[in-house]
Formats: sequence, structure tokens, C-alpha cells
Amino acid sequence: PDRIRPIYSGKFFDRTPCWPSLITPPEAKKYFNFRYPPAGVERVFYGRANDPQIAPYLTHGIRSKISVLANTLINPQPITTFQQKIKDKKESIYLSNRRAPLGKSHDQAPGLPKGMDTTNTTFGTAVIKEYSAKDVVNPPKSYEEVFKEGNEGHDLYVVSHNDYYAGEAKNRKYNPSSFHRCSVYGVPTPHFNDGRAMAKSLYWLHELQMKRGAKFVSKRADDFKEKFQHKLGRVLDPIAETMNVPPDCTFGACLRPEEY
Repeated sequence: PDRIRPIYSGKFFDRTPCWPSLITPPEAKKYFNFRYPPAGVERVFYGRANDPQIAPYLTHGIRSKISVLANTLINPQPITTFQQKIKDKKESIYLSNRRAPLGKSHDQAPGLPKGMDTTNTTFGTAVIKEYSAKDVVNPPKSYEEVFKEGNEGHDLYVVSHNDYYAGEAKNRKYNPSSFHRCSVYGVPTPHFNDGRAMAKSLYWLHELQMKRGAKFVSKRADDFKEKFQHKLGRVLDPIAETMNVPPDCTFGACLRPEEY
């Protein structure tokens, strides 16, 4: 009993600390857990709280039978020479085995002239090596030389391929006496640095029209607000319209100060 800590601390004292604290009976706990489940626990209906737990251990389908191991497929066991010959004999009936065998070229002797040396005979002409790919892609020239070579014949490519530089104006060959390439047409666009046009574009047109138009209010709603809603500086008087008196009228007798 000396090691039992009292349940209450402060001004309350537990007179019988050896008695265990009250717990919820198991019969009533299923109702309590349905309404207030603990943190991280599934809410279970009290009608099936005592049912046997079958769902956590239930599995569907059938078990897969192990046919061939993965290590056998990735790294198969070496076969003997006799087994390889039998395998080649079985695969020789396929056309793909004769036209495109694995790891080597197919036998092209049937399509070549008889008596030709297939090992040493070559066809075509030898390619003469002039420039390497490095010199073509990145030639050992300065920027001025590359820029000069790139501009050579540009006027011809403009006519034949419409090859214009970025931002280059197209020369339409107008009469220079009556037209200048730097001339502009139209009127200047209205512009304001204070952003008033930008602020106007942020609102839809119907919103601007609603602000300009007159606002209609239902008379029934306006009478209801006048009768039942409070107004600043005025006393709420729901029956004011039934009293045929002026607004500054007061009721009752005025108290006169006593004479001393």
C-alpha cells in the first residue's frame, strides 16, 4: 500500500487507494468504442464487435505454383555439345534462323557467283578521308572568320529560301520615293503610366455595368429592415407605423424638479 500513488492530487484525497479504479465493463465497452473509438483504431459497429475476426486473415485467389526459378532463367546451366547440336537442328527449320541467325550473318553464298572468294573480295570504292567530324562541327577558326563566312551569300538565300535573320525586316521592294521602310501607320495607342487601363481590364464588363446602373430593392424587404433591424443612434420601434404621432413625440408626464 505504501507504493500506491493516490489517484487525486491537490485538495482531494483518496481514502481507499488500495481499491482499483473504475473501468468500463466489457459489455458496455463495445457501445463506447463505436461512438468514441480510440486514436488509430477502426470504428466497429457494436452489433458485430464480438464476431470472430475472419477478415484480417482472409485471402483470395489461389497460390502460385513455382515452375521455374529466376536464377535458372537468368543464368541457365551450361548444356553439352550434343544437346546444343540437337537444339540447332530443331531451330534450323525456321526461316528466321536461316535469314537472321543470332550473333552472326546468314550464309550469302547461294546469291553470289560461283568461285568467288567471299573472304577477300570487297565491293564499292574506298572512302577518301578529307575532314574529321571535329573540324566540321567546331572548325579551328576565329569568331570573325566564322561570322564572315556565314554572311556570305545571305542575300541569295533570302531570295531562294526566305532565310531571314531573327528580327530582320522583309524587303518588299516598294518605291523608295513614296515609301520609307521606317514609316509607321495608324494612330498612337492611348497609354497611361498610372495603370488605369490595366485596372479597368481586371473587372468584367457586366460588373462595371452593375456598378453604373441603379440598384433595385424590394419594398417588402426594405419595410422589414425598417421595422425589425436596429439602426445606429435610433431606438428600435416595431410599431412606429401604427402610431399616428410625430417622430419626436414622447409619452408620459414630465417630472418637474422640486423646489428647495
